[in-house]
Amino acid sequence: MSYFTANWGYPWIGVAVLIIGAIHERGLRSLNRRSLRDHARRRRRRMWLTYAGLAVLALSVVSPLQYWAMQYFWIHMLQHVSIMLAAPALYVAGAPVLPLVHSVPVRLRRRLLRRMFLGPGWHPVRKVGAILMSPVFAVVFFNVVMVVWMIPGIFNPIMASTDLHIGVMLSTFFLSGLLFWFQFIPSAPFRPTLSPFGQAGALLATNLIMTVIAIILSFFTSVPLYNFGAAMLGMGSMPGMSMPVITLNRVADQQIGAAILWVCGDFWCFPALFMAFRRSLVDDNRSDFLSTILRRQQNMSVEEFQRARDERVASLKSSGESGNVPRDE
Repeated sequence: MSYFTANWGYPWIGVAVLIIGAIHERGLRSLNRRSLRDHARRRRRRMWLTYAGLAVLALSVVSPLQYWAMQYFWIHMLQHVSIMLAAPALYVAGAPVLPLVHSVPVRLRRRLLRRMFLGPGWHPVRKVGAILMSPVFAVVFFNVVMVVWMIPGIFNPIMASTDLHIGVMLSTFFLSGLLFWFQFIPSAPFRPTLSPFGQAGALLATNLIMTVIAIILSFFTSVPLYNFGAAMLGMGSMPGMSMPVITLNRVADQQIGAAILWVCGDFWCFPALFMAFRRSLVDDNRSDFLSTILRRQQNMSVEEFQRARDERVASLKSSGESGNVPRDE
């Protein structure tokens, strides 16, 4: 039980996440006061996903997971996956942007937005924002971050300092994850600009890179590539934290971490691929693409069907073919 109850730390991160959550809640309530009840209820349900993402982010650092991630590579990979994939995906799925904007007082918000989107002095900022939110940059940045932090010559010095590990490595994990998932998950007011086939290609390429990294760590190395010794000394010097002796073979530890990366890569990739495939079967008019191809017509709503039936009845009556008029059962 001490594995879960001991070695909690970094309370300032927990406080910061609580403040961010409170800001979201303030904006959500302000937004819902101007919305219909059904819209407010749906927005509230979605917002729980954002809160779940913030909770996963906080627990990944504040809980003993951070402590054990500094000792075992496989636990570090669990933290890696939580902060780079799970937390940002949940946060983006909750559509947090509008509540964040509405957390600012109305007059100040209008002044800031007017300057941001119309002010000539903000043009460089708008240009940088467009680049950061572009699909190419987001997908490339995500994969570059993932690959760079797997290079032992970069990984080991960063892991020697807990401050660098949290402030640099984990921060870039979360930031790259946010930009990445905005390209695949609709999050009002943003919508993915990649086509469904483009999304499928980006997901497959990213999953392939994860798989290659996992294969290299599992089958092409017979020695441990990552050194946790310096990180252990740093953690052991913290108040209330004493790092125990390593009991797991380093090569086995590395192979388990690679397996986690491999399995978790498939776990997040294939559901996202399925959704991209579903969207690829829908044309611009929100009609079933397969039905359009096979039946050469779009699916009709109930109102469209009734309108078409009434027009056909009227045409049959005008032509005198009353015997062929369809009847409601």
